[in-house]
Parts: sequence; structure tokens; C-alpha cells
Amino acid sequence: MHFYKEKILSDGQLKRLSEHKYNSESQSLLDAWLQPWWNWLVRQVPIWLAPNLITLSGLIINIVTTLILIYYSPDAKSDAPRWAFFLCGVGLFAYQSLDAIDGKQARRTGTSSPLGELFDHGCDSISTVFVAISACIAVQLGYYPTWMFFQCFCAMTLFYCAHWQTYVSGTLRFGKLDVTEAQITIMFIHLISTIFGPSIWMAKIPPLEYFELRYVIGMFTILGATLNLYNMFLVIISGGGGKNGSTVAVPVANVSFNVIASIGTFTGYLRNFFQFCQVFETGGVGKNGSSVAIPGLDIEVKQIPMIIAVMLAALLAHSNLAVIVSGGVGKNGSTVAGTSVLSPIIPFGLVVVPAYIIYRKSVQAVYENNPVLYILAFGMVAAKVTNRLVVAHMTKNEMEYFDSALIGPLMLFLNQYFNFYIPEYIVLWMCLVWVMFDLMRYCSAVCLEICNYLRIQLFRIPSGGGPAVHSGPTSVTDKNGAASAQGVLNAFAGLARQHDGRPAAGPVQTQMGRLQPRQGRGSSESLVDLRTER
Repeated sequence: MHFYKEKILSDGQLKRLSEHKYNSESQSLLDAWLQPWWNWLVRQVPIWLAPNLITLSGLIINIVTTLILIYYSPDAKSDAPRWAFFLCGVGLFAYQSLDAIDGKQARRTGTSSPLGELFDHGCDSISTVFVAISACIAVQLGYYPTWMFFQCFCAMTLFYCAHWQTYVSGTLRFGKLDVTEAQITIMFIHLISTIFGPSIWMAKIPPLEYFELRYVIGMFTILGATLNLYNMFLVIISGGGGKNGSTVAVPVANVSFNVIASIGTFTGYLRNFFQFCQVFETGGVGKNGSSVAIPGLDIEVKQIPMIIAVMLAALLAHSNLAVIVSGGVGKNGSTVAGTSVLSPIIPFGLVVVPAYIIYRKSVQAVYENNPVLYILAFGMVAAKVTNRLVVAHMTKNEMEYFDSALIGPLMLFLNQYFNFYIPEYIVLWMCLVWVMFDLMRYCSAVCLEICNYLRIQLFRIPSGGGPAVHSGPTSVTDKNGAASAQGVLNAFAGLARQHDGRPAAGPVQTQMGRLQPRQGRGSSESLVDLRTER
């Protein structure tokens, strides 16, 4: 009996993944303006540089610059040096640029494959967590821990929902206000904190004495999230017409059970959101968190952004639900894997719900005292679950509900429930270490299995660039061009790889992890297809 599966992807999944075709739609407002910069940048990249290596380099830059900011402000309250904010903004810009040109480099070298898309989305899932944390530190949102919790998990939820509706419809959709716009906004936030310091976000807006400038960020965050979720759930909630995601009409009402379930889910979301607002209205710490009632309305000024946020969140959620509930592309309106369109809500719910319960139940205030560490731990769990959803979509396979990464949060929960003597701070670190190991093991194993099946290399292009046929299994050293790089992957994948000694069966492909050409940013196609590498 093995704790981990000997092989994560079956031969059937690998075959379906090799046949996967990327499909996306974009209405982004800023992508078209950034195309000239991205097109110029990719021409400066050496032809021998692997696209996946470009993506990974951008992620590393983003993580390192954010960790510097976290070092100076682990509680999201402390004043970090201004150069750290500037460095974090530059790191985010570097990540955005490199993430935008990896697909261009793949087409330039003729080395596109499904692994490139999977690798790109995997890096994005991790980057989302660090970008959200850096934005919270920039505005010192640690003074409002509940708001910080909501902001960070809102970002993770949006990213998950984007791939949820892709799992349902087979098409990754980007709205007018999406990833690029959010990243540019956060760069602008870091720039303001660099010039004026993070205390600028505590400034009062003249007409409203206790309405701080940082509230505006929350309002725009919810606005953007609302617009995106609105479109996503329009696809997801559309339902199906058969066994999986069926459209069994309710007498008289003439609506499907999926729509009813979606309405129930959305109603629960709004209820939780209103509860969040009730928590928020208790105020922050100190003078800036005090309350002033608005004459005649019997509400506090600081409640205004949250009231607006609820209204905008309703619109955004409706957009995403409409996509999901409208029906999938699978049989009888199901997902691409033929499963229920609502099934992906369970794995992500097993991340968000325990995160909130543990936060509220902690007698040692483990989240309030360590907000960044807490969000990092649960953020990596969310990244792992999101990666599994992307894999399920690309392999057209059912997504399992339980995930080994949940063992980390389970340690925190059991420590609280049984009143163990281990300090929650120590258990939180144990949780983070376990989740990081589990995430790296999973990603490494999946990448190696795909590389073995397609007989390609993850971080290397054949000499001279362009496609090259590989006639047999690659050696450990030849796989990535260096034994040490492959050794790191093997170390994490050792628990999940098959050890029967047989060469992996699969189609002969190019040596780089990108198979079929994908229309993406910088292509000659319409703006609709500019967002390939997201």
C-alpha cells in the first residue's frame, strides 16, 4: 500500500492530454496596448532559451521580491523600506512580461505542447498567492485581518473559478478587467507606497473623515472580481441535459435542478459575505478604526465600501455562475470530462471552509498574529487544488475531492480540536512545510510523467531551436541538459513515479514541453486569442 499513487496520470489521461487543444477568449483592455512591448521583448530572448524556463524565471523573481517584502512586514502592519515596495513592483512587472512571452517563444522555436500550458497555469496559481499578499502588505491591511483574509481568498477563488468554467466550457475566458489589469493596478499600488510610504493609504478622503484611501482598493478589487465571476458562473451554472449536470426541469417553474443548486450556492456566498461585513463593521485597531455614524442613515462611513462591495460581488458572482450553469461542452451539458458542472466546488470548499473555521476558532489568534504565514500555507493548498483542476480539464478526467495537501490544514484543526500542547504557530509552520513539499512533489511528478510520455524535455530546446524528433527515452542527464536539474525533479517525484522499468509509451513529439501551436499573445490572430499563456 502506498501513501501516494505510484503514477498520478493514467495512460488514458496522458493520451487525452496529448490531444488537448488550447482554446481561449479575451476582451482584456490592456493586452492590446502591451503587445508591442511583449513582441519586442521576445525578440531579445535567445532562440535556445526554453519557454518553460522563461516562465519559471519570472515566477522565481516574483516570489523572491515578495519574500523580501514579507521579511520586513510579516504581519502586514510593519513599515517596510520603500525600496522593497519598488523591488516588488518591478518583480511583478518582470513576471507579467516573462509570463506573456513564453508562448511567443514556444511558437518562435516551434516547440509548443500541452505541457507548456499546464506549466504556465501552475506557475500562475502560485504567483496569485504571492501577488495578493504583497498588495495587502503595501496598504498595511494587517490592521484589518478579516478584510485581508477576504482579499487574499477572493484572488484565489477568482483564479480557481476561471479554470472551473474552463473545465465546464472547454474555453478559458478573460474579461475586460482581468489578470493584466489587476497586475497593473497592484504595480501602481506598489509605486504609490514607494513614493509616499505605506502610511499614505491611511489618509482620509476629505469629504469623509473616517473613509481611508485604502478602502478604495477594496472597492475596486470587489468590482473587478464581480465582473469576472459574473461571466464565469454564467457558463458554469448553465447546467446539462443528462446524467451528469442534467437539466431535469422543475414542474411549473421550468428551471433545472442545477440552477436551483447554483442559486443556493450563491445565496450561501452572499450570506457569508454579509457576515463578513458584520465582522468588519466592528472596526480596526486604534483611531483609524473608529466609527462615525452617518446622520439619517444609521450606518457607519466605513461600512459604505463593504455595502458597495456586496452589490458588486453579486454581479460578479452572477457572471461566473451564468457561464457555469449554462451548460458544459461534454455529453448532456456536462464538463469536458463528462462530470457534474458543480463538482469542482467541493475540492476548493475543503480549502476555504477549514481556513475560515481554524481562523475563527483559534484561541491563540494564529491568523491575526501571523496573517502572511497563514495565507501562504492555505494559499499553497489552493494552488495545489487549482493545479489538479487544470490537469483534470486538460486530461478530460474527473477531479477527486480529497487532496493530500489537506493533511496540513488537518494538523491545525486536530491541534485545536484536541487541545494539544503544541503551539499553533509551530503547527502552522509544519503545515506550510508539508504543503510546500506536497505541491512540489505533485508538480514534479506530473511534469516528469508528461515528459516521459511525450518524450520531450522540460527546460531545454534542441540545439538551434525548432522541433526535433526523439526516437527513444531520454537519459537522466539529457532530459534537461543537466543531471542536477533532473535530480531535483526526481527527488520530489520519486514517491509517485512508476518503477517497472518500461519506457513510457506515447507519441513522438518535440523535445520541448509544448506540442501543438497555440494562438496567444502576439499572434497574428484577433485580440480574442491574445491570452494564450494565462
